[in-house]
Amino acid sequence: MTVSQKSSVPTPAYFGLGIWNVYFIGKFALAYTGYLRLDLLLNAAFFLFLLIPIRGKWLHRLHALVALVLGTALLWSESWLPGIDSILANKSGITGFSVNYVVQLAWDFINFRMVGWGFVILLAYYLLRDFVRVTTITALYLVFLIVQPFLMAPTAPVRAVPAVAADTPKTNEEILNLANAATTTDAVVSAEEVETWYKAFLDYEKDRVAQLPTGISAKDTPFDIIILNICSLSNDDLEASNLQNHRVFSRFNIRFDKFNSATSYSGPAALRLLTGACGQPSHDALYDARRPDCEIMNRLDALGFKQHLFLDHSGAYDNYLNTMRTQAGLTATFEQRKFPLKYMSFNNEEIADTLAVLRHWNRVMARDKDRRSVSLFNFIALHDGNRLPLHSRWEAFEPRAKTFLDSLNTFINELERGKRKVMLVVVPEHGAAVRGDRIQTPRLRDIPTRRITQVPVLVKFVGLKNLPKEQIHVTGNSSYLALSTLIGRTIETNFFSNSKGAVPLENLVKDLPTTHMVSENGQAAVLEYKGRDYMKLNRGKWEPYGG
Repeated sequence: MTVSQKSSVPTPAYFGLGIWNVYFIGKFALAYTGYLRLDLLLNAAFFLFLLIPIRGKWLHRLHALVALVLGTALLWSESWLPGIDSILANKSGITGFSVNYVVQLAWDFINFRMVGWGFVILLAYYLLRDFVRVTTITALYLVFLIVQPFLMAPTAPVRAVPAVAADTPKTNEEILNLANAATTTDAVVSAEEVETWYKAFLDYEKDRVAQLPTGISAKDTPFDIIILNICSLSNDDLEASNLQNHRVFSRFNIRFDKFNSATSYSGPAALRLLTGACGQPSHDALYDARRPDCEIMNRLDALGFKQHLFLDHSGAYDNYLNTMRTQAGLTATFEQRKFPLKYMSFNNEEIADTLAVLRHWNRVMARDKDRRSVSLFNFIALHDGNRLPLHSRWEAFEPRAKTFLDSLNTFINELERGKRKVMLVVVPEHGAAVRGDRIQTPRLRDIPTRRITQVPVLVKFVGLKNLPKEQIHVTGNSSYLALSTLIGRTIETNFFSNSKGAVPLENLVKDLPTTHMVSENGQAAVLEYKGRDYMKLNRGKWEPYGG
């Protein structure tokens, strides 16, 4: 045999992952730090797909293209990013984003620290690939992850017995009480147990209705109710922006410390507020048939409180105003006026100056001379992506929030100088997600975590000169039913009939209805059970929230 003949004999080839090793090593690192959840079965299948030997240039390119698509889809499904269902569910809102906002959002989404670590892994791979068979190491680690659960010896119990066992309580109220049962930090209950509790919660909430008076005596002291529904302001946002001690907060008589807005999007939040005279429904039930007994504005209207509506925007985005009318029965007319311009919104809509909108209330009251009124304000000045006029870059949250709170403080000063008695209620829709966590990045609100849904709800009684200066705190878990009940008690006790209040403030808030922490969007839900937060995505199974 000649030398040329020997060189033509095919030799065994080592088929490795090549650059795909970086993909898997990066995912292993992200999963270890909690930023990713590995689907071991799909990763093993994808690993084997990549190892398939391909002969021929065009087949090799096709294989590489398919691998790129599959790898991207797999990585996305294992991340905490919104899924396709979630994106489609919010397509009406997303399509309204301006191009400038989308570009800036994408840029701000990049985690440069992770990108830096990615380059480190890539560099290490190129330095070691000629000395170490990296694919072998990657394969061994993947196999280790797969067999690890079977090799580990059983430890202390990490899964509790489901709440529906034969010797456990069966009534909804008894099941709900399990949420407050003592538990260790490491205890994780089964998805079935959490689902059982969640269904019991919804069944229990269906029968709850706020108690409001059936009528008002002519002798009762008239007063106005102002409800400020503010987009993007949570307790966590205030802490992240060092605004939790803004002077305006100390001016309120009552503060709810653990008020859950129950959602992280504006439309559902407004519906929950306007139908808050009943217990908390599921997200899907919000869009079922109207429930007149739950519509707080209409129930107040029936008692003689004339409805008014004030917005710092047009109400057109995401069909906001029409949804409030068709789903929550809002009948107040909206008179869009030309206010001083403050911001340009994320969808290039003009946003009016907050103080100008608030001051317009005084002019309307002076013109209509209503003895009793209930006014709903909706503000989007703090929504993500808003920018100053003639600016292309979005304005940071902190200066916008400070300006808003300063405007609110000025408005309170003007109310106190007026002659009308007012029950002023601040109830934000949800937070702005100023700071995120390992699962959900800042500014993203797809998963309604408590950082986003726990909002500062405050109540001030204007026109009563001798109220106690000490602020009353409602410390229990609460939501819209408690707020509606408080409004009902204010009317029922004729609270404004005495300069120091017809009854002590403590009596107004005593035994207000509590509501367990359950929050939902269309494709994600978060609840607290036995001291731990659980999450369900895309109607899947409940799992501990590790953010």
